[in-house]
Amino acid sequence: MRSLYQRFFERLPVREVEHDDAVHLLNEAEVRFIRSRHRVAVAMAAGLAVFGFLAYYLPVYAYPELFYKVPLDIAFLDLRFELPWVEILWGVLLMVIELYCLVLVNIWAVHEMAVATGIVTAHTDKGQASQLLGVALEEKNTELLKYGIDPFLGLNRGALFVFNLLLKLKGFIGNKLLQYVVQRLSARLAVREVLDFIGMPIYMLINGWSTHFILREARVIIMGQQLVAHLATRLPREVATTRAEHDLLYDTLRLIAVSKRDFHQNHFVLAKTLIESYSMEVEGLEELPPDYAQRLQAAPEGLQRLCGLCLILGFVLDGLVTRRERKRLTELRRKGILKVEVEEVSEWARAFVSGRGIEGLLAAHLATPGLSREAMPTCRS
Repeated sequence: MRSLYQRFFERLPVREVEHDDAVHLLNEAEVRFIRSRHRVAVAMAAGLAVFGFLAYYLPVYAYPELFYKVPLDIAFLDLRFELPWVEILWGVLLMVIELYCLVLVNIWAVHEMAVATGIVTAHTDKGQASQLLGVALEEKNTELLKYGIDPFLGLNRGALFVFNLLLKLKGFIGNKLLQYVVQRLSARLAVREVLDFIGMPIYMLINGWSTHFILREARVIIMGQQLVAHLATRLPREVATTRAEHDLLYDTLRLIAVSKRDFHQNHFVLAKTLIESYSMEVEGLEELPPDYAQRLQAAPEGLQRLCGLCLILGFVLDGLVTRRERKRLTELRRKGILKVEVEEVSEWARAFVSGRGIEGLLAAHLATPGLSREAMPTCRS
């Protein structure tokens, strides 16, 4: 299926959009184009949920004789019921069609995002932006593991599996809970049609939110990777030359991953850039070193500021600072690892996602000896 999606992505038309060369920043024309496509994509995703419900239930109401049922008798459980096998198969078929169409909507939306920011133009090989297809397909980039960096270090794997399973089932569970509430409140007065369609707003919300999240993630990945690429050629090689300095920088990357507790494409790009730029040897450890704060405070000022810059970028590059991460930032500040306020980091994340850029804020707080201002991306006023 991925090859089919790839062909669909590459054959989408490229519209003329006014944009500039600062891919990690958005001008007014790019913002307008992105917002218009955003609204259309979310509406299409929500509309697919309506289509799915109508296509499923209307034929069942109109032609009940076509939806055969098989009587089942389970003697040892003393259960007797009719299995609506045709209705079940019909529902599965429509679900597959809806999911397929939703994926196509997401691919179209991500493609439009790439067009708006200049990643894809009429003269660009669309295959160069094929990594964005993984965003539309909601694929997790787990390449951090090849550098020995595990965001889930120390977590219970069984509990993590159950949590992810509940996330996948949230729509189904929410629908059933809402049906139960309506049944309890209205008792026998609730007709079948009401109970059947009561879950439709939930699925509309889930479809719309899913597309909204994918569009946001595509924008973050496009701008984040360009931001890291802009920094890569200007990193001060002299601040990290020894094995001890490499280890401190590597532990900084591991601290970012453990703090975020998730895989992200931008975190991988940041780690890859730093590891390759400083030719670091990587060795995955079972636990983070407990003396990280002491080692950081004892490091030269240039390395301290580079590690601080990496930590802030690590929290900003996925565009989201959660409540748990705010607590981690507060803890890092209390230990002396970071010297910035939590609200500052949150504001940088919002500025980054909105396309306003973060150079002014970072330059004001992290002007680093050995890390010139040219190392930071330029930002329009």
